[in-house]
Amino acid sequence: MKPKESLSEKISRISKKNHLSPLRYPGGKRKLAPLVADIFQRQGTDIKLFVEPFVGGAALSLCLLESGVAEEIAIADKDDLVAAFWQVVFSNEAEKLADQVSNSKVNIRSWRKIKADKPSRILDKAFKCIFLNRTSFSGILHDRAGPIGGIGQTGKYRIDCRFNKDALSRRIIELSNYKDRVRFIRCQSYKKTFSDIKQTKLAKNSNKNLYWYLDPPFIEKANFLYRSSFKPADHELLKKQILDANFPGNWVLSYDDVQIARDLYSKYKGFSRVNLSYNARVDSVERLIASEIVVSNVIERLRLKGRKGIPAMGKIIPLNGFTCNRNASLGKRVAS
Repeated sequence: MKPKESLSEKISRISKKNHLSPLRYPGGKRKLAPLVADIFQRQGTDIKLFVEPFVGGAALSLCLLESGVAEEIAIADKDDLVAAFWQVVFSNEAEKLADQVSNSKVNIRSWRKIKADKPSRILDKAFKCIFLNRTSFSGILHDRAGPIGGIGQTGKYRIDCRFNKDALSRRIIELSNYKDRVRFIRCQSYKKTFSDIKQTKLAKNSNKNLYWYLDPPFIEKANFLYRSSFKPADHELLKKQILDANFPGNWVLSYDDVQIARDLYSKYKGFSRVNLSYNARVDSVERLIASEIVVSNVIERLRLKGRKGIPAMGKIIPLNGFTCNRNASLGKRVAS
C-alpha cells in the first residue's frame, strides 16, 4: 500500500506542476512554496486568509489553495493586466478566456496587434496579459520586451514555444473551480491592500489566522521587468510598515539576494537566506550559485524563543524548509 502523502510532500508536488500558474513571471516564487508553508506551519494556527498584495503569477496562493491549507485567499496587483487576468480566471468568465486561448493565432502579426491594443473590457485585458506573457521574452509585460525569438523569428526558440493552448486553457478552467475561496482580486497598490485587510474582522479580532506573502518588485532592473516598479524609497516604506508592531498577522517577505535588500533587513531577527540552487564542484564541495532573502516575523518569534532547528541569522536555509518537525501539521486543512 502506497504511504499517505504528507502535507509538505503535497505542497512540493503541486509547486512543481508544469502549469501551476498560467502566467510566466519574472522572479516567480514557486520554488519557495514548500519553505513558506513550512514557516507558516511553525506558527501553528489555521490559515483563514492568505493575502498576496504583489500577486504576479500567484504561485504561492495557488499552492495553498490546491493543497487545502488556506481557507481563502485575497490577491491584488498594481498592474491592471495582471489583476484583470486573475479576476477573469476566478470568475464565471473563465471559460470564455479559455476559449480565446484555445482559438488564438500565435504569430508575430498577432503579437504586434495585441501589444498595441489598449483594451477596456476586463476579458480582453486578461487575454492580452496571458498572450503577451506567454509570447514575450521571459514573460515580461513591459513595453520594452520583445517577442520570443525576436521580430524576425531568427532566435533559437519561436514565439509559440511557451504557448501550449490545450494545457493553458485546461488550467484556467481548473483554477476557476476555486473561485468561491477567493475573497477578492483587486487592481491596487500594496498600501491599499494593507488598508483593506486591516479593516476586516479577521485582522481586528483574530489576526493569528491571517497570513501574508510579500514579493515586491525586483530591486535590480525592476523598471525593465515590470510595468509598475519600486523606487528605493518604496522599499524603505514597505519595511517600515511591516515591521510596525501593529501590523496584523503572520508574514513572509522575499527578495532577490542583493546588497540593498541585505542592508534593509539583515539586522532584523527574522532575516534569512535561502538556497535556490547549488552546484557540486569536482571536489564534491557544494557551492551556492543562487539565493533568495526571506524575512518573516514567524522566524523572528522562533529565534527569540530559542527553537531548535532554526538556522542562525546569516546561515543558509534549505529550500524545502527547516530540518526539524517536518511532519508537524499546519492547522486545519480545507477539504480538497
